[in-house]
Amino acid sequence: MSDNMVYATRVLYYHIFSRRITPIKETLFSSYNIAGRIVIMNAVPATISQSLESFKTHLLENDKSLNTIKSYSQDLNHFFKWVHQRYDPPHLISMLTSIDLKDYERQLKLDESIAPATINRRLVALMKWAEFLVTIGSTNVNLSSNIKIKKIQKQNNIRWLTRKEVGKLLHAIELTKQQNHKKGMLHQTIVYMAVNLGLRVQEICNVKIADIDFQTNIVNVNGKGNKHRIIPLTENTKEAIVNWLEVRDQESDYLLMSSKCNHITTRAVQHIFKKYSDQLGIEITPHSLRHTYCKQLAQHGVEIQSIAELAGHSSIETTRVYVTPSIQELQNALKRTEF
Repeated sequence: MSDNMVYATRVLYYHIFSRRITPIKETLFSSYNIAGRIVIMNAVPATISQSLESFKTHLLENDKSLNTIKSYSQDLNHFFKWVHQRYDPPHLISMLTSIDLKDYERQLKLDESIAPATINRRLVALMKWAEFLVTIGSTNVNLSSNIKIKKIQKQNNIRWLTRKEVGKLLHAIELTKQQNHKKGMLHQTIVYMAVNLGLRVQEICNVKIADIDFQTNIVNVNGKGNKHRIIPLTENTKEAIVNWLEVRDQESDYLLMSSKCNHITTRAVQHIFKKYSDQLGIEITPHSLRHTYCKQLAQHGVEIQSIAELAGHSSIETTRVYVTPSIQELQNALKRTEF
């Protein structure tokens, strides 16, 4: 090591003109005396903890707010604690691989006690830190290249129908029944299976007569990912199914069929809903009725775990959106309470 290079534990910015010395961050650095000026160059950090200090300095130099730096630090410290539990010291950057970061991501996403927004914030911090390591030469590859941000279903982007809107839809179906009873019964059965049972459009099409137990009033559903669940058969839905079975004139193992085939398709169901959407001026889809089913359960005090099981959600975070007040609901509440 040359005489004009020193290593210290505090970065100093030396302002020639103001003759001020301002301590910035604790880290390793090298300084060179060139033509009477002190030029400070951060050394490449070797340990994970050193890299965090260098990263914070980098954020500060790029005009990031103190709150942003604090948030990144807290989220990265969570990852560093995870590394400390996984490996014995020294905790060198060189020992990390993309597999480690992927394992950490997987653990975060499996923890149902952590909100999706928190998971994403921690992953973003990790990705920014990994990019920084490449920039300063601590790693040759981006260790976070395989990390995927968790998809969050935002409540205010979800469309569910009010009871009044569902009433308008059922009234329109009654008018269809007056013109074509069989067609109207088919439409009514489809709507009830979506809004009263919460079935997905594919699940509606796949229900077989053998899946329905009219004695115990349950429906066996093979859902998304071939996952099986049992749903209580509601009274109005049961009546609609029984009436439909009486009027249909084709033989099929499947409950629902069209005039063209013995197994109704998802496209045919979507076409039916499009017709009523255009007629009523309301956006109605099979999935919006499924959302309505979940929201109605939440509004009537059903626990979130039960809603998740009835809807066949793989993650309870998907269900949480129905028990969280929407912006519109909060605005309506404020209108009732403001002075």
